[in-house]
Amino acid sequence: MFKTTVVGSYPVVKKEKLNFLDKVKKIFGVYDEYKYSIEVAVKDQISAGIDIISDGQVRGDMVEIFTKNLFGFQDKIVVNKIEFVKPITLKDLLFAKKLAKSLKNNVEVKGIITGPCTIAYSVRDEFYSNKEELIIDLAKALRKEVESLVKHTPIIQIDEPILSTGMVDFDIAKRAIEIITKDLNVEISMHVCGSVHKIIEELNEFNVNILDHEFASNRKNLEILERINKKIGFGCVNTKSKKVESPEEIRDLIEEGLEILKNNKNIKDLKSSILIDPDCGLRLLGREIAYNKLKNMVKAVNLISL
Repeated sequence: MFKTTVVGSYPVVKKEKLNFLDKVKKIFGVYDEYKYSIEVAVKDQISAGIDIISDGQVRGDMVEIFTKNLFGFQDKIVVNKIEFVKPITLKDLLFAKKLAKSLKNNVEVKGIITGPCTIAYSVRDEFYSNKEELIIDLAKALRKEVESLVKHTPIIQIDEPILSTGMVDFDIAKRAIEIITKDLNVEISMHVCGSVHKIIEELNEFNVNILDHEFASNRKNLEILERINKKIGFGCVNTKSKKVESPEEIRDLIEEGLEILKNNKNIKDLKSSILIDPDCGLRLLGREIAYNKLKNMVKAVNLISL
């Protein structure tokens, strides 16, 4: 049946009580308070039945994870030329893979980066003369981040929610994504939340394999399914709501999408052309809600028969 995945983030759960070794590590400044959060995220995703998991993106919001670690930033202010220093997300990805393997589970762990346009429009620029130069330098730095990940994952996700706002020049955005993705031997997914039914033709031109969008909280996006020419990341769980949808509700939405996709001449094989996932990240939801949404999503997929 259809493979399931996540968009990325998961609620951050920290240890309530530290053991003796943790306390010693904290004294010497080497205690990683987020390691337990990654463990929780990985175990919950696997327990829910997700096929392609994430490390939970627990170290901050999607922008600050990168602005904290790229040269040229002071907090979220650009003060110098943006450059790659060292891998940012690799350590957590490898830890998540190791943990998944220890649980004797054959899930994949996806690599995730925040796209150059979304970062550029989320920070204050006090160095570059125009937005294009900032976006291109961010793309070059993020390319090196992706190169550090490709040996360890079959799929890289680029988060570019800013593309649905109309603020970005698509020619610049396409050039930036091309810098990141050119000649990579992995599948590339681009996640764009928000309303995309008016820009699907532009998104079809990006050098990615999968276009991932939200359909649960934005039913108007179902219109794109007749026109899309990539594989589809089908967001079918509303991450803006604390309500846990039933498996039957989620199944009905997926089946509604499948009926539309049957009219798409670009889609030859439905089963291999769709990834099922939530609309967006789960970070802002409570752990129990996030887990049950994922569990019901997997149940929904198992209710579908093609």
